[in-house]
Amino acid sequence: MAERNRHVTFPSAGRPTYLLEGSLGGPLGSEAQGTCAGAVLCHPQPATSSMDDPLLSQVAARLTTDGLLALRFNFRGVGESEGQQTDGRLEPLDIAGAIEFLLQQPAMRSEKLCLIGHGFGAYLALAYAAHDPRIGAVVAISPPLFRVSPELGAFNQPRLFMTGEYDEVAPRHKMEPWIAQLPGARMLKIISGARHLMRGYEAIAAEVVVQYVTQWAAQPAM
Repeated sequence: MAERNRHVTFPSAGRPTYLLEGSLGGPLGSEAQGTCAGAVLCHPQPATSSMDDPLLSQVAARLTTDGLLALRFNFRGVGESEGQQTDGRLEPLDIAGAIEFLLQQPAMRSEKLCLIGHGFGAYLALAYAAHDPRIGAVVAISPPLFRVSPELGAFNQPRLFMTGEYDEVAPRHKMEPWIAQLPGARMLKIISGARHLMRGYEAIAAEVVVQYVTQWAAQPAM
C-alpha cells in the first residue's frame, strides 16, 4: 500500500471558486481502494497561522502513520490559497471544498470522515459539521469561546473537545458548562500546562487526538 505525502490544490465550494492549497498524506495507492478513514484538518486564525500549524502537522503525520488519510489545507487568503480572508463568513466553503476533494480519493471510506480543527479552525469545524451529515466525528481543539453560541456543536456525531490547562481563549471553566448541555457523545480533554496554541505540548495533544480518531475509525460505521 503506497504511502506518501503530496502538495495538492483543489477548488473551494461556492462562487466565485478559489483554488486552495493543501497537503495530503496517507495510503494513496489504488490497492487501498475504499479502505481508509480520513480527516480534514482546519488551522487556527488565518492572520497568524496556516496549515503548517505545529499541532496539526503532528496530528496529520501520526494519522497517516496509522493508515488514515489526512488533508491539511490553507483557508482562502493564506499561503498560496487564492481569495481573501473573511473572518469565518466564507471559510466554511473552503472546508466544503476540502471535504469534496478528500472524498474523491480512491482510498477514502466515505462513511468514515472526521473533521479536526484548532482554534479558529475548531470553531469552523463545529459550525460546518452541523450542516453536513457526511461528517462522522469532530475534534475541536481550543475553540475561541468569544465566537461560541450555546447551540454550536449541538449535533449527535461524536465530538472530542480539548483545551489547555492555562488556555486564555478557551478556558476550562467556560468550556465545561457549554459542553455539558450539548446532546450526544462528547468528551473534554485537558492538556496539563498548555496554553491556547499548545506550544511545547504538541506531542501530548497530538497523541490524545490520534488515539481518539483511530479508535473512532475502527468502530463500525453507524
